[in-house]
Amino acid sequence: MAEGFLNPYTFAPAFPRDGLPKPLQDGPPPSRARLHPGRWSGRIEVALTTETPLLLLDPARAYPPSSGEEGHDVYPVRLRDGRPYLAATAVKGMLRSAFETVTNSRFGVFHGHEEPLGFRRDAGFALKLVPVWVAGDGRLLRFETALLEMYDKQGKQLVQRPPAHMQRVRAIIKRGKLNRMEVIDFVPNADARVLRERGEERLVNGIAYITGPTIEGKRFERIFYPGMPKPEQLKLARPWAEIVTDWNHLIASYKSAHPPAELYERTTDDGRPADPGERIGEGPGKLAWSPHIHNADHQELKVGTVCYALVHEESREVERLYPVPIPRDVYNVSPGDLLDESLAPTFNYGKMSPADRLFGWVAPGKNAGNAGYRGRLRVGPVTCDREPTVIRDLSPDGLPLAILSTPKPQQGRFYVAESAARPDQPVKDGTKKADIYRHGRGLRGRKMYWHHAGLDAEQHWKVPSGGTDPTQIAVGGRYREYLRPRTAIDDSAPLTPDRRRFATTYPEQRDSQNRSIGGWVLPGTTFRFTVEVRDVDEYELGALAWLFDLPPGHFHRLGFGRPLGFGSVRMAIEQAELHDGSDYRRYYQTLSGVLPERDCRAVLDTALEKFNALAEASPVLKTVHEAMLAVSRGVPTLPVHYPRVRREGLDVRAATPPDPRGVQYKWFTANEQLKGNASVHGRGRSLPRPVGSEPPLEIYMDENGNASASRDTGGRSRPRNGKNGHQERRANRKDRKQN
Repeated sequence: MAEGFLNPYTFAPAFPRDGLPKPLQDGPPPSRARLHPGRWSGRIEVALTTETPLLLLDPARAYPPSSGEEGHDVYPVRLRDGRPYLAATAVKGMLRSAFETVTNSRFGVFHGHEEPLGFRRDAGFALKLVPVWVAGDGRLLRFETALLEMYDKQGKQLVQRPPAHMQRVRAIIKRGKLNRMEVIDFVPNADARVLRERGEERLVNGIAYITGPTIEGKRFERIFYPGMPKPEQLKLARPWAEIVTDWNHLIASYKSAHPPAELYERTTDDGRPADPGERIGEGPGKLAWSPHIHNADHQELKVGTVCYALVHEESREVERLYPVPIPRDVYNVSPGDLLDESLAPTFNYGKMSPADRLFGWVAPGKNAGNAGYRGRLRVGPVTCDREPTVIRDLSPDGLPLAILSTPKPQQGRFYVAESAARPDQPVKDGTKKADIYRHGRGLRGRKMYWHHAGLDAEQHWKVPSGGTDPTQIAVGGRYREYLRPRTAIDDSAPLTPDRRRFATTYPEQRDSQNRSIGGWVLPGTTFRFTVEVRDVDEYELGALAWLFDLPPGHFHRLGFGRPLGFGSVRMAIEQAELHDGSDYRRYYQTLSGVLPERDCRAVLDTALEKFNALAEASPVLKTVHEAMLAVSRGVPTLPVHYPRVRREGLDVRAATPPDPRGVQYKWFTANEQLKGNASVHGRGRSLPRPVGSEPPLEIYMDENGNASASRDTGGRSRPRNGKNGHQERRANRKDRKQN
């Protein structure tokens, strides 16, 4: 039976702003010289109540736990005068984000998305590549390759004096049982030892192509050598300078995908600093990194480089070069290219969207004209009237949170829309990965986090001490996704004898990938704050009322840990004092003037009715509001968690628990599984719409059961050459050295 789930985040569509109702179109803000008739100023008193625990972390008081890796800290609740402290800026940020969405405004911030993203090509892409040697600027010679057995199944080195990457060698090669050329013996060019051919063997001068033990099961490296009678010079489909630029962009993509700590701060089991090209164990982070990722000498495309060329099928001209046969690649467009201009932050004072006019605006980058505008909404101090009993104290060591995934726009199936005009339509399931980011597509919109509906409110947030790992026990059909599982009893992460959960043990996993919390604000806690508005029109006021008055069972999201279920909150207007510009005009016309009393609840209700009528008449706004309400309501019948795979052997009656190894990437690998040139049936799934008829995402079966999947570091292994091929080749090398 399929296990459906909700990814923690989804998107409220952001439509191009052309054609929106006039009150929501771009324009300058109102003059600050006076208060205008028909515009409202005053105060709105708001109560904010927590539905799920709220995380208010205090970095200034963080401390290390009694056990765990260095650098891992426990974050207590942020307090002021003994009460939980919720910053007014956090509330205003939540309000602005929601206001941008509900009015389909411009993005207030959109930077860092100017560069095209990288993605990993599938194995079939290697069939389109040919090995080449860079003989000079714009001169590419087609070479041949021979397999050099270097490692056993566990990645142990089989060659006593292995060649270095790009080292010149002399080699004896022979056609193997699978019709592939194999290296029988080799020596560095500087070695005086004489190699002699036998029978069908051949002596070649070549270049070692050594990327290291970068994946589990890899056994072979390669030697590049010129073909007979002489290597073919390949023509270029584009100017050499463009090919070099694309290469540099690709290398930059590799480097940005792997932070320095991932490459240079690894240690072996005995604490020795590990070289980036060294394998130090099994699984993610333990395998070797290819030279082009960490070695500057092999990142530059220069004379003498051996690499792979993409050759056009018809013209046979070189279009691009790649450092490895199954490489990363770079899309032709960036996320910023897909953002409609009407949604981008504006440089023009006269083209502000509703959110800019109400919350404020700062011109992107350097602007010679008007550089900013102070908003007309202010959130006053946030207070919590209750004593510290509203805090659940989890000290001294706190609870280790689950790993929070970082944004990955490279996963275009989740971020990209079929077209810019229809951001509510995801890229079609099964779209080829290389075709996701391209001109004509759009972005899905603004990220929102699902409310975790259907939880057992009493037991889900209670964590039993000792005994069975609480992450492996379902409570009301849901796992405690907010906790990180304890350590697997070994690297293979076996199941318990009843096959219903992973077998884990102490210690708890506390490292650089997660953080621990020393407490949280309890559900049912109420905060209060004042929203001061100045000269807002009835549609701006109506949009605010829409946010303050969500239907029952709908929640905004606030604070840290929202993907894990924390921070569902409701707001409600307690009272208001509002007057329009005409009231203030009469008030200031006489020193004895008095502001008239108004039924401010009726003012807000009228504004809300007008805003709803505006939205109902606009298909764009109607679609946006439906998505917002769906996400804020949640789906009680579906769990919310990051994608994961189901371990083979798990009891069919058990739901799939969180994997202690944290191998969410395996789901994305499985989602890209191909059969021929197309996605396997049911794979290639895009992130479903919040409102739509698409089935939910499903947990895939783990095909191999272990956590060691291929990485995009190159040097992929090939099928084994014959049943006893490796013993034969080693024996040949030994025999030659003895002779």
